[in-house]
Parts: sequence; C-alpha cells; structure tokens
Amino acid sequence: MENTLVNPTKKQWISLVLCVIAGSIAPFFQYCHGTMADYFMDEYNLSYTQWGIINSTYSFACGIGLFIVGAIVEKLGCKAWTMIGIAMMIVGHIIFFFAPSYPVLIIARIISGAGNACIYNAAYTLAVHWFQGTNKVGVATAGMTGADGIGTFLALYIFALVMSHMGMTSGNITVVAIVAVILVLLIIFLKDPGDAEAGNEAAADAADDGKFDKALNTNTIAHSLIVTGVLGGLGIANYWGPTMMQEMGLSNSTSGLISTLYTLLGIFSGLIFGAISDKMGKRKPSLLIAGIGMTLAYVIMIFGSMWSSVALVAVAFMLAGFCAYVAYPIGFALISDTVKSNKIGGANGIIQGVSFLIGMFVFQQVVGVVKDATDSYWIGLAFCAVLIFLVNVVSVLIFAKEKDQIQKKAK
Repeated sequence: MENTLVNPTKKQWISLVLCVIAGSIAPFFQYCHGTMADYFMDEYNLSYTQWGIINSTYSFACGIGLFIVGAIVEKLGCKAWTMIGIAMMIVGHIIFFFAPSYPVLIIARIISGAGNACIYNAAYTLAVHWFQGTNKVGVATAGMTGADGIGTFLALYIFALVMSHMGMTSGNITVVAIVAVILVLLIIFLKDPGDAEAGNEAAADAADDGKFDKALNTNTIAHSLIVTGVLGGLGIANYWGPTMMQEMGLSNSTSGLISTLYTLLGIFSGLIFGAISDKMGKRKPSLLIAGIGMTLAYVIMIFGSMWSSVALVAVAFMLAGFCAYVAYPIGFALISDTVKSNKIGGANGIIQGVSFLIGMFVFQQVVGVVKDATDSYWIGLAFCAVLIFLVNVVSVLIFAKEKDQIQKKAK
C-alpha cells in the first residue's frame, strides 16, 4: 500500500529553522579563520606550506569524524551531537586565536574539524528526522544546504567587517560570545522529534516500508559521488577563486565576495528545486539537470581563465553554485526517500566522509599541481570538468534509484 505523505506542522518548520541556525555555525568556524591568514602568518612566522597544513589537518579531522559520528549519531541523539559539535568549534576557535605556538594551532583546528563533523552529520540528520513522512523533505534538506551558504557568507564577508571595525581581539571575543549565546538557546529550544511530537515517529515508521535497511546502498554511493563534485567545486571557489581573480587584477575583498556567490545562490536554488522535486515525487531529473549545469559551468570557467575574463569566471561560479546546491540537498532527499530512518545517520556519515575527504582535496590539488607545472589554470579546470561529468551525471544515471524503484524491488 502506498504511503500518504502529510504536510509539516508548525513545530517541524520551527525545528528546521533551528537546525539551519545550528548548521550555519559549522561553515562559519570552518572558513572564518581564512580572513585572518595574514595576521596569523605574520604573528607566528608561518610559511604558505605551514598554513596549508593547518587547513589540510582540519579537513582530515572533519572527514574522519564524519564516518565516526555517522556510525554512532543515533545512539546519543542528533541534538546532543549537534550541541557537542558547536561547543567543540567554539573551544577550537578560542584555542586557535590564543594559541602560543604553531603545534597548538594545528591541535585547535583538529578540535574544530571534529566539531564540524558532529554538526554536519547530526544537524542534517536531525532535520531529515523531523520531516520524515512529510511531503516537504526536499525543502527541508534544501534549507539545511542554505545553512552552508549562510555560514560561508558570514565567515568570508561579515566576519571580515567585524574584524576591521572592532579589531582582531575584540572582534573574535564578541563573535565567540554571540555563538555561545546561540548554543544556549539551541540547547533550550531545539528538540529531537521524538521528544517534541509523538505523531512524527508514527509517520516515519509508515514511511520506512520498502526502503533500504543498510546505510551502504546504491543511492549512498551515488550521493557520495555527487557531493564529492559539490565540495570539489566549493573548494575551488573558496581557495582558488580569489587567487584566480586577484591575478586578473581584482582586490582581495572583491575577489572574496565574488567567490561567495557559489554558496549564496545555493540558498535559493536548493529551495526552488527542493520544492519542485517534492511536487514531482522524483529526485533524479533535478540531479541530472544539476550535474549538466555544473559541467557547463566548468567549461565557462575554463574560457574565463584562458581569456582572463572576470565576468566569465563570476558567471561560472554563479552557475556552478546554483546547480551544486540543487544536487546537494536533492541527493539527501533521495536518501531520506529510500533509506530507513534509523540508517540515515550512517548513510549521511558515509556520504559526507567520502565527499569531504576526496572533494576537498582532489579538485584543489589537481588545479594547484597543474598550475605549478604549466602556469595555467585551464588545464586543471578541464580535468575537473571531466570529473564533474563523471560524478554528477554518469554516477546518477548508473547508481541513483527513485523510491518507487526501491519499493518495487522490495516487493
């Protein structure tokens, strides 16, 4: 018998907003230290290699942490792990800013990276749990994707403004105090769905019929590859984008602002296509449109690099971000559609762990290595375009299965 999906309640929408607020703290503390790079490199006499190690250590800690948290998130509860993650990132940021030496800087980023893993996995899983059995799962996952754009914008632009107006020490102390207050409010008001709305569990149980009962399945594989492409593009936008545009003559602040377009447009595209996919009852068409659009964006980026055209590079970032943040939430919605509720945390851990470790390393390293070897960006970007086509188009065609396909196979 076909399950009837219901409209979300007011409590569910409020809980989604709280999950988005919690989720935005992860990218904020992930990227905000980048706006202080000059200060720390001067203060600690760091080389670019040492600064790169700090970033790589963070990514490694987060990537490994995502596998671990995914395996155990359901035992303690998603809310608890989200709160632990925020607290860890606050502590990590404090230690980082007041670190007495380079090794302590690395330790601080390990703590923050592990905290990031807790938030990314638990907050996303919590939002999905809240919307299990409803007809707005795509909108919910898109809202959580919007958290990434919000946090990145706050980190790369608003945080820089705060530092310039308040000074390095006062600005950081103020930001930490604000996030600490947000943590207290989330502890008070954010709930796991079973604690706040008993009917939600019954809807989730009914929606579990005919779904994958293992965290590792074809849709998990598909979305692991999809998000690898998304994070690969995000890494290029955040790490190489400003450098590319500065070499074309733009200022640091303008380059950084254009680079944030990758995530800012995702706030809107995810919600639009999330609602469309909810209405259609299918996720695969949106995923394919997103993959084709991302591939096209890289082609535009290649020509922008070859012709030293800031306009083309900016258009490429906007198109890539728009499409990437269609793929990101719709893929998580597909997981919610086809994986049993108590396995979603584990599936998310696999997806986020694989994609974070590969996407945040491979794409940027390819561009960097090719740039060193050829003094050109476009060759590396061309290689990334091929990777994007493979992981965001071909993998969807091969591995992604709609919920009706899974249910028919189960019968």
